[in-house]
Amino acid sequence: MKKQTPVLIVGGGLCGITTLYELVSRDIPAILIERDGAVAQGTSYANGGVLHPSLPDPWNNPGIGRVLLASLFDRHAPVRLHPKQIPNLALWGLDFLRNSSPTRHQAITCANFRLAHYSTRQTDALTQFLNLTYENRAPGSLKIYRSDAERREAIALADLLKPLGLVYEDLDQATLLEREPALMHCLDPVRGALLFSDDRVGNARVFCETLAAQAEARGGRIIYQETVKHLLRENGRVVGVQLGTETLHGEVVICAGVDAPALVGPLGLTLPIRPAKGYSITLDKGEAAARHIMMPTHPIVDATFHIAITPLGPKLRVLGMAEFMGHDRTIDPTRLSMLRGFFERTLPEVSKQLDWNTVENWCGLRPMSSDGRPFIGPTPIQGLWLNCGQGHLGWTMAVGSARILADHMTGRAPEIDARAFAYGKARQL
Repeated sequence: MKKQTPVLIVGGGLCGITTLYELVSRDIPAILIERDGAVAQGTSYANGGVLHPSLPDPWNNPGIGRVLLASLFDRHAPVRLHPKQIPNLALWGLDFLRNSSPTRHQAITCANFRLAHYSTRQTDALTQFLNLTYENRAPGSLKIYRSDAERREAIALADLLKPLGLVYEDLDQATLLEREPALMHCLDPVRGALLFSDDRVGNARVFCETLAAQAEARGGRIIYQETVKHLLRENGRVVGVQLGTETLHGEVVICAGVDAPALVGPLGLTLPIRPAKGYSITLDKGEAAARHIMMPTHPIVDATFHIAITPLGPKLRVLGMAEFMGHDRTIDPTRLSMLRGFFERTLPEVSKQLDWNTVENWCGLRPMSSDGRPFIGPTPIQGLWLNCGQGHLGWTMAVGSARILADHMTGRAPEIDARAFAYGKARQL
C-alpha cells in the first residue's frame, strides 16, 4: 500500500491544534508547524477564555464608520483606528464598511451563530470523549446593560438568534445581583443583564496543550521553532512548504491567523484578514479567595466598552478592546490602565484585595476578516486549504471549524451549512 503523504498544518494556535487532532483522529497523517517553542503562544495564549455563541456579531456593526472616524482623535476609544494604518486598510476597510449594512450584518451574525453554536456543542462532546480538563466550566455568561437603550439593543440581537437556538434570560437588577452578588458594589450603575446559559469558560492555552498531546498520541507530529518561508507550487498545485533548510511535501492547511495573507499572497490569493489587537490582564485570586471575598462566578461582558471579566480557574482575566495598528505587538500601558479601571469600577471590593504587582499583561492580534466571517475549506489552488479569520470567535469556533475543514478534505458533507465560510465565489450567505 502506498504511504499517504501527511497534511501540513501551518500554525499552532487553536485552529491549528484542533485541525491536527481532527485529521489524525480520522486516520489522516498530519504534521503541524509552529514557529514558537510551544503551542498557543500567540493569540490563543491569554484570550478571553469564553466560548460565547451569544456574541457572534461582527464588530463592523451599523454605524462603525463614525466610531472609527472618531477614534482617530481619541486614544481611549475601545475600538481604535490608528491614522498610520489607513493606507494599509483601504481596500479591506471598504469591504468592512460595505458589510456593516444592517441587512448584511444581520445575515453574517446569523451565519456566525450557526457555526459558534455547533462548535460549542462539539467542544463539549470532544471534552467528554477525551475527558479533557482545561479549567472548563459551564456557568453561562452575563451581558450587562446600563440603560434601557442598551437593553433594547441586547435583546434585539438575542431575539434575532433565538430561532436559531440561542437561549437567554433577561435579568432585572435585583435578579442579576442574586445571581452574581460580586456586582453588588459596582460603581457604574448596572440596570440588568442577559444571561446566556449555553456559554462556556475554559483556558484556551491549556486546551491546546492538552489536545496537542492527544493528537501526538494518535500519530500526529508537531515541529517547533520552524517558520514556513513559502509554499511550494508545482503544475498549479501546492505540494508542500519550505522551512529554513528543510522541505516538507504534502497538502497544506493555513491556520496562521494574521500571517495567513502573507503566506498565500505570492500564489495570487487575496485573503482579506487584518490584525485587530486586543489586550488582557490576568490576576491571581490568591489570598482574596481564601478570605472568602465575593468573587464573580460568571464571565461579565460589557459590549459598550468591549471589555469582559472572566473567572478562569485560580485566576481572573480582564480583556477586550480592538486596535487597528497593523502587526504591532507592543503593549500600550494606556490600554492596560483602561482594563484595570473597568475592573476597579465593576468589582471594587474584589479589586482592593488583589495583588496588582503580579498581574500578567498580554496583547494578541485577532485575525479579523473584512466581512466578519472565517475562511474554512478549499481554495482555487489544489492542495491548499484554509482555516483562519475567526477574529474574536477563535476559541468559540475552533473545534467546529476543524470538523468542517476535515469534512471538506475527506469529501463528507459538513453537519451544518458551511457555504458562508467558503473562499471566493462559493462564499454565500
